[in-house]
Amino acid sequence: MTDKTEGQRLEDLMTKIDAEMQRLSWTVEQGREHLVKYYGKRSRLLLTEDELDNFLLYLQLTDTPAPNP
Repeated sequence: MTDKTEGQRLEDLMTKIDAEMQRLSWTVEQGREHLVKYYGKRSRLLLTEDELDNFLLYLQLTDTPAPNP
């Protein structure tokens, strides 16, 4: 059993978030708008690991694509 480093964990989260955003047909701008609205940050790179976990869970629980503005 091997423990993942923090960097590997964050990379895994980013990969999963990318896949969920693609599944939902979210654009980078739609993702950015969500981050600003809920976290006050414009980039996933600025999120904590807990915030990334939360964002991933939100995406996984979302069934329909975001409406285009």
